[in-house]
Amino acid sequence: MLQTMPVATRPNSTTLRIGVGLAEGGDTLDAVSAAATAARADLDGVTPHLAIVVTTAPAGAEVARTMRAVLGPVGLAGGVSAGLLSDHGLVTDGAVVICVSNAEGAVSGVAATGGRRLAEAAQAAARLVLAGWPFRGRYPRGIALAFTAHGSGTPATGFLNPWRELMGPKMRTVCGTMSSEVYGASSAPPLASVGCLEAPYSMGLGVAEAADLSNAEALVHGSVDATRTALKWLEGRPARVVFALESTARFRALGAASEREWAAMRDQVRQHDGHGGRCVGWLCEEVAGYGRGVHPVDVPGGLVVAALGDPARDVA
Repeated sequence: MLQTMPVATRPNSTTLRIGVGLAEGGDTLDAVSAAATAARADLDGVTPHLAIVVTTAPAGAEVARTMRAVLGPVGLAGGVSAGLLSDHGLVTDGAVVICVSNAEGAVSGVAATGGRRLAEAAQAAARLVLAGWPFRGRYPRGIALAFTAHGSGTPATGFLNPWRELMGPKMRTVCGTMSSEVYGASSAPPLASVGCLEAPYSMGLGVAEAADLSNAEALVHGSVDATRTALKWLEGRPARVVFALESTARFRALGAASEREWAAMRDQVRQHDGHGGRCVGWLCEEVAGYGRGVHPVDVPGGLVVAALGDPARDVA
């Protein structure tokens, strides 16, 4: 049995609102509750319509109950990561929660799906999300964050290729294979979990490859270029949030340079927005992206950066 929770409620605000909360601690559910509380406070009273949760240890179905005890009946997606990227360094015990309040005319949707293969789970997820948007065009426009379970297959060929066959070319998607399980409403352990925002958002993607994992300086430069590329697509609009999905192989290869990498990426956001901006990231076994000149190709040792801005009707 497959389940989804499409959300099609319009908020009072006409601006995309993002709330981010990060909490450290060895008790995963306590960290989820604290992070969700911080993310809700960051929205300043606006109702969240979509929530992404990433934890550093598995917590099963209790994650959804804990999140909804704080946020209410919100659709959620996410998974378990080996670590969270923050301005305080790598967080290996804790949780991050990202809450999204849709701008006027936008909708969100989530799906968690299983199957014998990841490709089946990807297409089932696409069908469920699209079924929740019956009034939308054939190819919806927006951004999706996808999480695939450990050992389910590669994110590009396993998830993104079959996903885009149904979702179409305008739903920009970043996908990571997580270190363990993924979260979402499903009667069986899901292979994939995905959260989508549908609207003509200004949105950009950047990808850094890893031709030589032994060269930390080149890796840092590649990450900066990926961030700059993602921000460039916003065409001067402020970034409401910047996501970074980094492979564990890349992070390990960086070693002591990992803090410098994150600081350099954050500096790109400051230069773009004139202030700190919201940046959040997590480690994945493998990463991939699709859309805005980025093709679904598995990039071992790679990094994918996604920048999301306000809706812009002139964005293709």
